[in-house]
Amino acid sequence: MKKYPLARGLALLFLAGLSFDLLAAHPNCAVSGGTLLKWPATGTPIWEMCWLPPSQSSGVQGSGLEVRDVHYKGILVAKRFHSPILFAEYRNGAGGNCYRDWKDTNARFAATPSVRNVLGVPGTFLATTTCDVSSSATTSHGTCPFNNLSPNPFVNADCLSSGVAIEDRTNAENPDESYVLLTTQYSASWYQYASRFAFYANGDINPEFGYGNSDGTYNTVTHWHHNYWRLDFDIDGAAHDQIAANGVLKSTEFTDTRSLTGAGGSPSYWDITDGVTGFGYRIVSGANDYTPANESGRGFHMVDVIGSHFINNEYSDKANNSLSDCQMVATNIANGENLVDTDVVFYYTASVRDSTANNWPTSGSGAIPQDSMVCKKVGPMITPIGDWPIFRDDFE
Repeated sequence: MKKYPLARGLALLFLAGLSFDLLAAHPNCAVSGGTLLKWPATGTPIWEMCWLPPSQSSGVQGSGLEVRDVHYKGILVAKRFHSPILFAEYRNGAGGNCYRDWKDTNARFAATPSVRNVLGVPGTFLATTTCDVSSSATTSHGTCPFNNLSPNPFVNADCLSSGVAIEDRTNAENPDESYVLLTTQYSASWYQYASRFAFYANGDINPEFGYGNSDGTYNTVTHWHHNYWRLDFDIDGAAHDQIAANGVLKSTEFTDTRSLTGAGGSPSYWDITDGVTGFGYRIVSGANDYTPANESGRGFHMVDVIGSHFINNEYSDKANNSLSDCQMVATNIANGENLVDTDVVFYYTASVRDSTANNWPTSGSGAIPQDSMVCKKVGPMITPIGDWPIFRDDFE
């Protein structure tokens, strides 16, 4: 196996009797902000990061569940993962027309006391959001302890009103499938958004976003939701990073639409790597992420991904978060700056459509069945690629 100078240097230091743990990098939440998470709780940590609930997240009107200074086995992976851009839009301007939603209002969801704002093993049930219980096409369930459930296993004592559930999902029989799961819920009026990050022992990362509705408002209007993750990777440091689409390096800032097969020139995956060492992460769209850009035809959302140069405190396409400002202007982020050997940021959106009966894509017999209150979940899989330096385990 190819070794990088850093790994060779660590080998010599290890032979000299120095601890790998002393050499590994760690997050400093006093500087980054947030609360420290180390997983597993005992022994050598696999994942370390600083987490923040929606009410403390960065950006104008927040950015939902946020993690900062993310480290995998002592290697810096990311400066920040969060979701600072969020929209709802209605077919042909009906209902509420459109909204640029806020992302900083904590909402109630179910979580056992052992995992409320602290790493723990789940109790009698797993963290459960409004989205998780919304499987009926027309029924709303409010927020925890939920309603219109039969049977309803939740009571007021089960509800976490503010913060993040952090669940240790260790799998003793298959350690590579072990992971730590962060869950939260936040509201924009009747909409109840669920955000999760799963960090796996093998280095995989799986963000998930769910679009819930607490009371059925505008359930009778076909509409779309759009969440934009902002993935600020800093692979082994902020410098020297790069982005490739289907293996082709991008020299300047860009936008793309996704393709399941790569047909038509649209990428099916994107790599963010360190240009010196070659290791990094690959982003592949999840199975539910293929609602087409601009399916509404209103011209509000024209791209699926944006590759950009890092600019401090640039979290969105707009400096404000005006509720009625419904167009996502990707060119405000991607406007020709260099992406070679630099600090990069990757924006990834996955949209959903909530359809009403006899309304989409046409009226009458050609319409699809109503599914407007069924909560849809989206999110990519992010996997390590390249030869990562080995700090502790499996040293060769």
